[in-house]
Amino acid sequence: MTRRQRPVVPLLIGIVALLGFGSVWVATEESLAPASTVAWFISETALALAIIVPAICLFFVIRALHARRMQARETAAPPSAGIRQGSELLWALSHGLLPQTTTSKNIRTDATELIFLSQSAVVGRHRQSAPSTRSLTSSARALASSVTGSPDTQRPNRSSAAWASLDEVEFASTDRRFLVRRGEETIDVPYADIEAVHLVPGAVVLRVRAGAPMLILCEHAESIAVLAVWGSAGESALKRHPDFTALRSS
Repeated sequence: MTRRQRPVVPLLIGIVALLGFGSVWVATEESLAPASTVAWFISETALALAIIVPAICLFFVIRALHARRMQARETAAPPSAGIRQGSELLWALSHGLLPQTTTSKNIRTDATELIFLSQSAVVGRHRQSAPSTRSLTSSARALASSVTGSPDTQRPNRSSAAWASLDEVEFASTDRRFLVRRGEETIDVPYADIEAVHLVPGAVVLRVRAGAPMLILCEHAESIAVLAVWGSAGESALKRHPDFTALRSS
């Protein structure tokens, strides 16, 4: 999950460091004790920390403010069809209600399995087995923003430096798993194997128990993310997931 960045924490650390190390430097410089190597070292170290630590904290404050500004823009923007559908699905599952079922012509399921979503999508795997969350979300966001056109004409950059095997597939979400049909092969992704879900506009990233993270690009990415959290972590997790802020406010 994406952790919400708070600018207050680094701001307070920077202020405390500036006042604390600054006071040590001033006290050392104004001391009437005979000059010594130890006193000089303490003075210079305190001065350096009084400058470096607040500067680093300022960087994190600016980054946190930028992240909040981007999140505010996404929340304030008119909701897309995918966000509206994802919001409705989030509300239904959060209240113990199952969504309307559908069928899939090209993907076979068990007789008792409920299909909630069936559509075409672009699916790929990350080139690293355990990349950082920041790397995952930034590369997924960049790739999703490069996709233009309708869902039937989506053509992402197949030479992505972060994602491999980007193929158009038939995708289905059921009450127990995701099914990906690529040619004659069908990949089964049980909800129980999903360890984390990251949602960015137009794409979902799944950390799975075995293998590299999976990227799913489609117009209903929000609904897929909601189903992934619901199936892997339960109904209560839907109310806590930080990536669903826009869905809760829609």
